[in-house]
Amino acid sequence: MGRYAIRRLLQLVPVVLGTTFIINYMVWQLPGDPFAGRCGQRPCPDAYVTAMREQFGLDQPLLVQYGNFLKNLVTGNLGVDFNSVSVASLLGDAWPITIRLALMAVIFEAVIGIGAGVLSGLKRGGFIDNVVTISTLFLLSLPIFVTGYLLQWLLGVQLGIITPTVTDEATVPELIVPALVLASLNMAFTARLTRTSIVENLRSDYVRTAVAKGLSNRRVVAIHLLRNSLIPVLTFLGTEVGSLMSGAIITEGIFNIHGIGGLLWRAILDQDYTVVVPVATLLVLVYLLANLLVDLLYGVLDPRIRYE
Repeated sequence: MGRYAIRRLLQLVPVVLGTTFIINYMVWQLPGDPFAGRCGQRPCPDAYVTAMREQFGLDQPLLVQYGNFLKNLVTGNLGVDFNSVSVASLLGDAWPITIRLALMAVIFEAVIGIGAGVLSGLKRGGFIDNVVTISTLFLLSLPIFVTGYLLQWLLGVQLGIITPTVTDEATVPELIVPALVLASLNMAFTARLTRTSIVENLRSDYVRTAVAKGLSNRRVVAIHLLRNSLIPVLTFLGTEVGSLMSGAIITEGIFNIHGIGGLLWRAILDQDYTVVVPVATLLVLVYLLANLLVDLLYGVLDPRIRYE
């Protein structure tokens, strides 16, 4: 397992280099000058645009720009944005909030989605299965912004159970409803994927053998059926960690959460690519590390998997 983990970490190096180079190239090569419209209604003087391009190294060749970016990334020096505010401080304020929101969403997806899928698969064709099927279809048919505004209006405005907007502290109780909104679509996918996997594995030879040996239903489900059925679900949840972090733009906007999503959205609108590139790079790293963790967990769930 240790050798496999080291090999997978080494494989991530060219992936990180390739993705970060593409991000830098695509962002900084977009049409238009990000400095030309920063002087209000009047066009910015050429001297100002030239000075800003020199300050942020845009007058240098692309490979030199990318090399400077990697050097700054390794040393933790993310520079400043176009308003001379430290990018590291912006990320330091926003990143913990989005991490908290995304982790809560993943927990809801895993607990509610897997639990509903297991019950639905074990009670196939019954009342619980029908309820789960209808509920997941309902969630899948609603876009996140509809679910968010609906819960905000119902729970916050009409019933007063929650505050319609989240405070700057973004405490865990305040993030429960936004996390449910963020997890709603993936929670439905998780439930349906778990149900399908449970139903397929119920017909497997190893399950029939475990039942024939006289093992209790609880042991058959928990040890033999569930562990093998969770492998595709774990793959789905692992790939969703990165997308939850970047997909929180809508949810954070609805509930006024000052996280990575709002920071990235404002930076895109302002064409402040000094913020867009580091945020996109961090999302890539989160996605790759989440997939590495999923690969390592395969061997824990299924003892037949061995890493030579």
